[in-house]
Amino acid sequence: MPLTLAGLLAHRDLSLKLLAGRADAVVRWAHVSDLVDPTPYVDRDTLLLTTGLGLGRTSRRWPEYVDRLVRAGVPVLGFGVGLRHAEVPPPLLAEAARRGLSVVEVPKPTRFSAVVRAVADGLVAEERAERTAAMERYRGLVRAALTPPPHRSVVTRLAGQLDAWVLLLSREGHLLAGAPEQARSHAERVRLEVARTRSWHSAVFDVGGDRVTLLPVGERARAAGVLAVGRSAPLRGHERGVVEVAVDLLSLGVAQAAELLGSERRERSTVLSMILAGRCEAAAEAAESLGIALPDGPVRIAALTAPAERRADLLEALENENSLQIVSALVAGDDRGRVVVTMPAVEGDVGVVQNVISTVNGSHGVIGEPVEMTDLARIWPKIAALADTVPATAAGRLLTTRDVADIGLLSYVSPAEAEGWAFATLAPLESEEARRIDLLGTVRAYLAHNGNSEAASAALGIHRRTLTYRLGRAETLLGRPFSDPGLRAELWMAFTVLER
Repeated sequence: MPLTLAGLLAHRDLSLKLLAGRADAVVRWAHVSDLVDPTPYVDRDTLLLTTGLGLGRTSRRWPEYVDRLVRAGVPVLGFGVGLRHAEVPPPLLAEAARRGLSVVEVPKPTRFSAVVRAVADGLVAEERAERTAAMERYRGLVRAALTPPPHRSVVTRLAGQLDAWVLLLSREGHLLAGAPEQARSHAERVRLEVARTRSWHSAVFDVGGDRVTLLPVGERARAAGVLAVGRSAPLRGHERGVVEVAVDLLSLGVAQAAELLGSERRERSTVLSMILAGRCEAAAEAAESLGIALPDGPVRIAALTAPAERRADLLEALENENSLQIVSALVAGDDRGRVVVTMPAVEGDVGVVQNVISTVNGSHGVIGEPVEMTDLARIWPKIAALADTVPATAAGRLLTTRDVADIGLLSYVSPAEAEGWAFATLAPLESEEARRIDLLGTVRAYLAHNGNSEAASAALGIHRRTLTYRLGRAETLLGRPFSDPGLRAELWMAFTVLER
């Protein structure tokens, strides 16, 4: 912990008294000066000690004096009383309180040299404590590197040590590890930063309210990956050393980690293909030998798609979703570029996948109803076909089979194409002869009343024989009878397109 004014106030032998400001002000050094303007001789975070000799007893220059100190980054003013001033001047205290400058009263028996010595001793103790803490952190990282899988263990330990979020990405941009769970939400921003710089080197940038330190992992000429550490407070000296140790440990295995990730994905895809082929017993045996957990009981299967440039993001987001890991969901890619999720049918299951989809632009999918694992081979073709044909209007949604039906056929066709087809379908009913006897309106009313002649003729205000005559003329122009259900369906769809 850094040395603060509170640490000096705790020294009873100094008898310091806080009169203004905060006790948590950080102190990096101490300096003695009675100059009217001591700022050229002090660094930031310096405790300035003065008796006020240069400014007199009733000086009106105290506000200017305080302003200079604040601008120079002086956090604490120690004012010695009993020599020139019997007490700390009220104008000084008033201005210090207004500007956030901490002021402590130094009694006459307390030598300034004793205060300076206490600061120096505190800084030495702080440095010793930081070194001890750093060494313990180094040992913790080494122990983590010996815990399989080492890259994930190191990232998790580092995040906990620094109270930060940490991401490890491969050179290809794949997320190899992240901690804590919400850290993966920053993965895309880190990828963009690496792409922006077009080179692998150390960098610092901001993400929201966090300061992010970016370090290449492996040889800089051919880095195997990148480590990103983000938190609101910048990393201090010994903390940067801890990060560098983590980078060294990760450099030994990040390439192997990327290869391991690829191998794990191939294994999961193999198990998935066996399940979808109906070979569930063989899939269970293979999963057990490979250490892959399979979901129990009734399961749902979801087929998810995303634009080509975002498929890797979708797969990574699902692989790193903690809720899916807890229930042993099987997440794998298939040979058509889809991401397939097989998970237990439990409360909130659809919502979990929906939340992940909403974080990956352009992604969508279809999820089936709960079935036994042995039934997945039977329902998979339908789920896959629906996922491949979901219209662009469904982006960001996870649909059930009922949802797909509710979207409607017209959602799969562009408005211009649909209108062109509708005009062509109804064109025979818009000739000059057809318009004279209103064939278009007659057919529309006939279809609207489900082919009931009496209801249609009543709605049109014509005799039933007149309706029969008009429908006959319409059949001649269309070249097909109204007894053909296909004709009735096409005509009704055409009317719907032009009226929507």
